[in-house]
Amino acid sequence: MVTLDTQNIDIHQDISQSWQEMVNLISEISQIPATLIMRTYPKEIEVFISSNTPHNPYRAKERERLGMGLYCESVITGKKLLTVNDATQDPHWSNNPDIKLGMIAYLGLPLSWPNGDVFGTICMLDSQPMQFDNPTKQLLTRFKLVVETDLKRVYQQAQLVQDNQRLIQQLHKKSFEFDQLQKQARLDAFERTYKDLKTDKVDSLSNDAVATLNQQHSL
Repeated sequence: MVTLDTQNIDIHQDISQSWQEMVNLISEISQIPATLIMRTYPKEIEVFISSNTPHNPYRAKERERLGMGLYCESVITGKKLLTVNDATQDPHWSNNPDIKLGMIAYLGLPLSWPNGDVFGTICMLDSQPMQFDNPTKQLLTRFKLVVETDLKRVYQQAQLVQDNQRLIQQLHKKSFEFDQLQKQARLDAFERTYKDLKTDKVDSLSNDAVATLNQQHSL
């Protein structure tokens, strides 16, 4: 089975809409201004879905270069939960780019394709110091599982499409090879018929020549 390139798999519009409603709900329940679904690429990370909430500075389709020290980079690299209660008071995070947007509290989880490739993160950000309690973490974990279930379905559909395309290509190849064999068979049959006719003609001419000589000799 050929491995899928998950970087090139499109997320269907109906799933994107479902995720949009989901992040809106998370922010509404938790009263946190920004809930995001991020998608990672080899050199960039994209705000794939952003909650439609007041005071959310993130816009969908915005991209940032990796290697800048973003919260989400740590989640992707470590493939585990990251909690930052107040980045301004944490030397490890005090210079990260999200502080420029006023986002100093962060809770994020990794999102993965069913084959293990990293899709990105689902995360929550606040402009105020925040102690993320267990119910909030459980809420985000539950929606992480929903997103990964959708990713599994998208992956399986993409795998089916790829398998079908490969089968069609193989069918076309076999059909072409069969056509070539038929052409060769017809050509071989023509050559045999031609040789047979040529041989018969030579034999006929030889017999005629013998008969003529015999007639002349008898005279």
